[in-house]
Amino acid sequence: MLNNALKKSNTVAIGGHIRPDGDCVGSCMGLYHYIRKAFPNIDVDVYLEEIPERFHMLADTDVIKHEISDQVYDLFIVLDCGDSARLGFSYPLFENACHTLCVDHHVSNNSFAEENHIVPEASSTSELVYRLIDKDKITNEIAECLFLGIVHDTGVFQYSCTSPETMEAAADLMRKDICPNEIIDKTFYEKTYAQNQILART
Repeated sequence: MLNNALKKSNTVAIGGHIRPDGDCVGSCMGLYHYIRKAFPNIDVDVYLEEIPERFHMLADTDVIKHEISDQVYDLFIVLDCGDSARLGFSYPLFENACHTLCVDHHVSNNSFAEENHIVPEASSTSELVYRLIDKDKITNEIAECLFLGIVHDTGVFQYSCTSPETMEAAADLMRKDICPNEIIDKTFYEKTYAQNQILART
């Protein structure tokens, strides 16, 4: 599904939900790096609201666009977003795109795109992106992004949504020479000074 849609496109936009969390950022940036690797002829852009500082450890987060233009994309890919309203500022790009595709794991998703890959039992959208892409094209950058997304939506593999398939995906991503402990510590457990102050007062 994903690769077929990409083969028909010259320009692609990727968008996620408002107030992007780890899975949203990880899946969007993971797919961005995958398209650049597997389809170098495609012009691809990512549209997200400002992301939390801790996620800037991922490669090329500085390319994320926070404003839209009047460009019409061949394909708009929605990730980790249960309905079109949650796209926020990037919704007009979705509405005007020639084709739309949604990949999501939220049970509330109403299949609002032209093509939809909705798997509620999946741990995360990052896991779904991992399943959809060509495994031999997974680079270190892609692996870091998707691993981060899986970590955040599984509570570091503690939530009930963590399946054997989730662990197998994470294991495969770890083989791409990433630093899983650093990703987990810096983006999931590490707190800022202000956060620690609030916690102490609580």
